[in-house]
Amino acid sequence: MAMRVTTRMMSELGVSRMNERLAQLERSQRSLSTGRRIHVASDDVSGMSAALSARAGIAEAKQAQRNAADGLSWIQAAETRLTSATDQLQRANQLVLEANNSTTSQSGLDAIASELSEIRDSILSVANSRHQGRFVFGGYSTATPIADPGSGWAYGGDAGEVRRRVGEGDTVVVNVTADDVFGFTDGDDVFSMLDGVIADLTAGDRSGLGTAIASVQTALDRVLQGRGVLGAAANRIELAEVRARADELDLKTQLSSVEDTDMAEAIMELQIQEVSYQAAQSALAKTIQPSLAQFLR
Repeated sequence: MAMRVTTRMMSELGVSRMNERLAQLERSQRSLSTGRRIHVASDDVSGMSAALSARAGIAEAKQAQRNAADGLSWIQAAETRLTSATDQLQRANQLVLEANNSTTSQSGLDAIASELSEIRDSILSVANSRHQGRFVFGGYSTATPIADPGSGWAYGGDAGEVRRRVGEGDTVVVNVTADDVFGFTDGDDVFSMLDGVIADLTAGDRSGLGTAIASVQTALDRVLQGRGVLGAAANRIELAEVRARADELDLKTQLSSVEDTDMAEAIMELQIQEVSYQAAQSALAKTIQPSLAQFLR
């Protein structure tokens, strides 16, 4: 049995088709105006999945770069301070050598002892320095790294390693502790050593200066070793940062290839949809043209 087609049915079908054409026209206009062909998952399910994956990768690469920058700032802070400690210990070495000279008078020894005291205090300031509100050489501890509580110099920090994740599976330690750098781990800290030298010089006792010369050199070697550790960490971070930037650029290229609109194709598509929409309008106008007055004639 044939279905009876009414004018109302034709009108409703025409309106539905015209709305479909209008929606397609709107998508074409949006794609052209925004420069992106994917706005919702229904535009391209597989493309949206690839775009989300690329965006997640870009976010991870940017975070790795931020971590690298922060790690380098920690290393630079420590390196700057250890450079100062190196200069101070080199000066201490010169002073002890001078004191070991038999021609140096007691007044000269007193002057050397005074300068060594200043050097000790300067190195102490280095050891207890801060960066971003935290002690540079204290690990994770909030306690002052180096102090003399009255019973001798002691390390008050911990062995915490400050790490920064600069890539997938790539974490770098960006700190050294005063425990290692200034000799507490070896039981021969630089502060107690300098105190001993200062006391001997003040008393006019030169007998221990030969040992003191070796001890100052050992203290200097420890600081240089700490700087070497920091330098190696900085090299790793810089390489990781280069990789992260390259990954970000590659992922942005992938995202662009998935999301970006082909302008020439989009313009052609817009023209096609405009023609289709106009045709749907024309067809609908012809469908609903008969009126009740025309049927009553």
